[in-house]
Amino acid sequence: MNPFHSMLRMLARIFEKPLDIKRAFPLFKQILESNNRALEVIADMGETMGGDYLFDINYIDNAYSMLSRHLTTSMQDFGSLTKNRYQLEDKFDRIDSLINSVLLGSDIGNRELVLTYDRITWTMAREVGGKNYHLSELVNNLDLNIPAAFAITAHSCTEFFRHNRLQERISSLGGNDISPEELADVREAILKGDIPRDLDSAIESAIMKLDEINAAALTLAVRSSAEDEDGEFTFAGQFQSVLNVRPRKDDVERAYKEVLSSLFADDSVVYQRQLGYAIGSLRMPVACVSMVDAVSSGVLYTESPDMARKGTMMISASWGLGISVVQGHTEADLFIVKKAAVPELVESKVGGKAVMTVTKENGGVEEIHTPADLCNKLCITEKEIMELSLCAMTIEKYYKRPQDIEWAYGKDGKLYILQSRPLVIQEENTSDEDITDVEEIQNPAIIKNAGFVVQKGTASGKVFLLKNPSELELVPRGAILVAKNDSPQYIKAMPRAAAIITDTGTPASHMASICREFRIPTLVNTGNATNILHHGQEITLYAADEGNSTVYDGRVGVLIDRGRKQQRRMEELYEFRKKKYIMGYISALNLVDPLVDEFTTDKCKTVHDILRFMHEESVQALIEASLHAGRRSALKRLEISIPAGIWIIDMGGGLTAGAGDIVTAEDVLSEPFKALIQGMSYPGAWHTEAVPLKMGDLLSSISRMPGLTSDEAGIGGKNIAVISGEYVNLSLKFGYHYNLLDCYLNENPKNNHIYFRFVGGATDIGKRSRRIRLLDIVLKEYGLDTQIKGDLIIGRISNIATEETIKILDHAGRLIAYSRQLDTVLVNDSLVEKYAQRFLAGNYKI
Repeated sequence: MNPFHSMLRMLARIFEKPLDIKRAFPLFKQILESNNRALEVIADMGETMGGDYLFDINYIDNAYSMLSRHLTTSMQDFGSLTKNRYQLEDKFDRIDSLINSVLLGSDIGNRELVLTYDRITWTMAREVGGKNYHLSELVNNLDLNIPAAFAITAHSCTEFFRHNRLQERISSLGGNDISPEELADVREAILKGDIPRDLDSAIESAIMKLDEINAAALTLAVRSSAEDEDGEFTFAGQFQSVLNVRPRKDDVERAYKEVLSSLFADDSVVYQRQLGYAIGSLRMPVACVSMVDAVSSGVLYTESPDMARKGTMMISASWGLGISVVQGHTEADLFIVKKAAVPELVESKVGGKAVMTVTKENGGVEEIHTPADLCNKLCITEKEIMELSLCAMTIEKYYKRPQDIEWAYGKDGKLYILQSRPLVIQEENTSDEDITDVEEIQNPAIIKNAGFVVQKGTASGKVFLLKNPSELELVPRGAILVAKNDSPQYIKAMPRAAAIITDTGTPASHMASICREFRIPTLVNTGNATNILHHGQEITLYAADEGNSTVYDGRVGVLIDRGRKQQRRMEELYEFRKKKYIMGYISALNLVDPLVDEFTTDKCKTVHDILRFMHEESVQALIEASLHAGRRSALKRLEISIPAGIWIIDMGGGLTAGAGDIVTAEDVLSEPFKALIQGMSYPGAWHTEAVPLKMGDLLSSISRMPGLTSDEAGIGGKNIAVISGEYVNLSLKFGYHYNLLDCYLNENPKNNHIYFRFVGGATDIGKRSRRIRLLDIVLKEYGLDTQIKGDLIIGRISNIATEETIKILDHAGRLIAYSRQLDTVLVNDSLVEKYAQRFLAGNYKI
C-alpha cells in the first residue's frame, strides 16, 4: 500500500466521527448475515465441486451468481458501517473478471504482457502457465534457488495472434481432418509474424532487468509454459524449448515465436485432441529463464515408478545440461533414496554417460562425447544427493503429491530447481472391491460418526494436541492437528498437517474453506476429541460423507492407499481442473491474521479474503462506535458487589424491561455482559486493599497521565458498557491502565468473537511489561491469538461455540479484576510465570 495513502487512512480513522452505535449495530448484524450466506455458498461449491460426482457449468454459474449477490449486499452494508473508508468494490471487480475469464473462456482477466516471477501470484496461474507458475511458487513461497526469470503471458499470445491476424486461419483448423501442410502453414505464419510494439518494449525491458541481476554472462532458456502445461496433464515434450538464447531482443523474440509455433506441431495437435482441447483454444505463455552453467543436471522423481520401491525417490543424473537425460540420449547415473527426515541413499548405479549436452559459444546447445575420465564417474556427490533429496521432499510436501523435478548443479556449486510438475505414476491394479471393507478393519475405533466432515479423505499420523495458537509453528510434518476450536490461523500449519480434527466448528467457517482448498482431510465439531486423543498418539482419520467418519487407533494402511488412489482419480477429470481455477479465485484465503500489518485490502485476492476483511473490520468499526456512544444516550449505573463504577448504555434487549437508572446484576439480560460481570465479581478475584507505590512508579504514572485519561476511556472518564442481548463493549479505566473487551455472542459460532485490549499501568515500564507477559500467558491458554507492543496487548478469538465463549468471558472478567494492581508486585521476571499459573489454577491471591 502507498505510504501516503496509509497515512491518510490512519488520520481519517483518528479524526472521522464513527457511526452512531444505534445505526452501527444493525449494520453489523446484517453484514454477519450476508457473510454467513456467502460462506455457506462457498462451502457448498467446495463440497459439490470437490466431491465424487460430476457437475455442469450451469451449477457453477448459478452458485457464483448467488455468491456475488450475497457479497454485494455485504459490501454495501460494510461501506455504510465504515463510511466507505475502504474500496472493496474495486478489489471484487478484479476478482470477478478473473472468475468470468474462466467461466466464459475469455481473455478479460489480465492485460499484463510480461511478468517477473516476484510479481506472479496464484491468481495468475493460467495467465503465466504451469511451468512459470510452479517456478514462481517455489521461489516466492518456499524461497528455493530458482534462476532469475520472467514470463511472457497468455495475453501476449492473444495479442500476437490478433496483431498478425492469425485467428481466422487458426479457427479453420477446427475440423478432424487437418493435414500436415495446413499445420505447417500456420507455423510458418507465426514464425514470420511481427511482435506488437508494446510486447516488443516489455520484452526488451525484462531482458535488461535480468542482465542487471545476473553476475555471470546471461543467456536464456526460452521454454513453453502453456496454460494447462505441467498441471494435471504434463504436456511433456509436446512443445518447443529454445536453449542458450543470447540476451538480445531479436534473438529472444525469434525464440518466442518458435515456441508459439509449437502449439501447432503435428504431435502436439494429436496430444491436445486426446485431452479434449479444441485446436487453437490453448494459449501459450512462455518462460524466459536464465541458463545455469551446469556441471551436472537431471531429473528426480519423488516417488519411484517401481511399485516394489514404495517410499523411495529416484534420481537420474548426467554431466552438463539435463536435456540428454530427459530425452533419453544417454545412460544416466541412477540413485535410489529412501524418504525420511534424514534421507538414506540405498542404491547407486554408475551410468555410461557416453554423451552430454553443453552450450555453444554463439548460442544454442550441442551434444558431445563425454570425456573418458568422466564416463564412469558419478556426476553428483553423496552430499549433493542429500541436499537434492531434502529439497525434493519439501517440494512434494508443498504440492501434496509426487513430483517430477528437473534440477542442476552450477559451476558455482549451487543447486538450482528448473521445473516441478505432478508425477504420473503407475497405479496398482486394485479395484475398490479388492480392498477390505471398512467394517472389517481390526483397529479399534476411537471416535465414530461424530461432527461434520469438512473435507473427505483419509490420513494417518501422530496427534499434535494444540493448546494455544503460538504452538502452530511446532506442528511437525505429517502430524494430525487436534484442537478445541477451528481457526483460519491453522493455515500456518496446513503445509505440514496431514489432517485436522476439532472439538467445535462448522462446515462453512473460514478454516473449513481453506481445508477444502488444500484438500486436507478435516473433521470438525466432534465435541471432545481433545479429551479422547492424546498428544503423540498415532491414529488414522477416515472421513467420508457426513455421518460416516471414524478415527482409528494406529495406522490403517488399506484406508490410506485407497484415499490416495481415489483423490488422483478425481483430479484427472477435465471438469475438476476447471473447478481448481475457479475455486482458486473464490475460496483460497490470504488474509489470515488480523493482527499483522499485512491485513489490508491490498491482500484481498479472493472472495474469501474480502469476506474475512469485512468481518474483522466490521468488528473494529463496531468497537469504535461503542467507544463514542452515549453522548446522546441514557446512562444507567450498575451496582454490583465490587466497586467497578460501570455505567450502561442498552441498545435493546440488554436489560430487563422497565429497569431504572440504577440496575443490578439481576437486571442484566445480555449474555456476554452477564458472563463478564460474573467473572469480575468472582470471590477473591477483585482486591480492594490499597497497594503502595514507590516514588519512581508514582512519577512514571504522573508523566503518563495525559495519554491514559484520553476520551477513549469513556464518557467523561466513566467506565462504559454498551450492551444488547447479544453484545457487549466494555471500556474500563482503573487508575492508570485502560481495559477494553468487545464480544458478540449468539447461537451461530461463526458470528462469535472476543476482542481484548489492555494498556498502561502506574509502575515503571519493566513492571508494566511483566504484567503484559502474564496476560499473554493466560489469554493464550484460553485460545486467544495475541499481539504485544510495549505495555499494550491485544487478544482475539472468533468462531467459537456459545458455551466456550461464555466460559472465556467469565475467566476474562476474573482476569480484568485480578490484574488491576498486579504490576506493582511483579518486581522480577520469575514472578510472571508464578502468578500466571496461580491464576490458571484458581488462586487469585496477590
